[in-house]
Amino acid sequence: MGQAMGRAHRRRLVAVVAALACTAGVAACGGGSDGGSDGGDVTLTFWTHTHPPMIELNKTLIAQYEKANPNVTVEYQTIPNTEFGTKMLTALSNGTGPDVINMDDNALRGEYIPKNLLAPVDPKAFGKGSVEELEKGYAAGVLDGAKDAKGTLYGVPSELNSTAFAINTKHFRDAGLDPKKPPKTWDEVSAYGKKLVAAGHGQSFNFNYIHSGWYSQMYQTLLNQTGGSIANGSCDKATVNQPKSVATMQIWADLARNDKIADPHKASREATAPYQDLATGKQSMAIVYPWSMPQIADSNPDVYKDLSVVPLPQVDVAKPVIRWYGYDWAVNKASEEQEAAWKFIAFLSTKHDAWLSDVGFIQGQQGWTESKPAKELDDYDTWAKAYTNGKFDQVCPHWSEVQDALKAAIDKVVFDGVAPQRALDQANTQIQSSIE
Repeated sequence: MGQAMGRAHRRRLVAVVAALACTAGVAACGGGSDGGSDGGDVTLTFWTHTHPPMIELNKTLIAQYEKANPNVTVEYQTIPNTEFGTKMLTALSNGTGPDVINMDDNALRGEYIPKNLLAPVDPKAFGKGSVEELEKGYAAGVLDGAKDAKGTLYGVPSELNSTAFAINTKHFRDAGLDPKKPPKTWDEVSAYGKKLVAAGHGQSFNFNYIHSGWYSQMYQTLLNQTGGSIANGSCDKATVNQPKSVATMQIWADLARNDKIADPHKASREATAPYQDLATGKQSMAIVYPWSMPQIADSNPDVYKDLSVVPLPQVDVAKPVIRWYGYDWAVNKASEEQEAAWKFIAFLSTKHDAWLSDVGFIQGQQGWTESKPAKELDDYDTWAKAYTNGKFDQVCPHWSEVQDALKAAIDKVVFDGVAPQRALDQANTQIQSSIE
């Protein structure tokens, strides 16, 4: 790869060009010149989780927006990742939440939409006559993560993440492995992992053990491939202890514990730097997302040179399944500034090239793979292919409780040696109680 420093410079250049463009003419900045409904003073509150490059770009774009719309003030607040889910949901539930939120699609569909906490998308704020017209600007299926069961749209993506795999090519060579022949299956991840451990790379592959959201997304990545489920299609019966779901947990148990290719007790749990082990050269292989790599490039450019992004290993190579997940900008239903809030979101969404070049966020607009920042992505071909057959998770109401039950089951299997069937039988009872 070896393009980290040039890439960082490119990102800064794009930000500067974008800022100059907005200074030269506000029309180029999107969002119009009237951020409020009647031109009066408007204060918008905007909360996000913590991801340093995202925070930096948000601050830049907020400054541009306020300059273009002098009657609008955006009060931006970040929340530590370990507190983010609970604080945001509590605030919106008790009426003290912000006007604009940025939330993952599992939480949107599992908590916020069922609890009637969000306002439907206002297509007029995007300069569109209808939601259908707005949807035509995005690739097929991209907006499904922000819809309810009836198809009502409640947000647009700040980031749409497909899933791939990163390998440390130096570690591979140390172990006598050919980096050009990465593992294609999870069995091969285990086999390669044993060789990496023998070569002195003791943390060859680890899942991310940070919080229930991370546990859930890693488990769902495998679950989508085995064809298992956490609940049935109507979300009235827990199914996480059924054979395909148990097979999923067995894959996790083998990789994390039985095959001895890493020690999960030693995995980093730093929520603001979830790829710290890969970035520091401690870990050899990891499940990654587009935003992962720029963060590593900035924090550890020397290690980044040795990393390569390859297709996600599969349970069945002949039937690949790639997990999608996203974060969406959405508006608090209790907000008194909904029109202004959607205009601000519309402005943010027009900056898709900056989001990709500066932060590594892909938003899935039509033709994004042909954009200049996309073609400048390291490992572009792998990423572009990863977005051709993605699948969002199935999500049911009260999803945060479901995720907590799943995390508890994984912890029992990985750290206490409980059999997958037994751990998932217990989780199934908890999940049934949550969704019924």
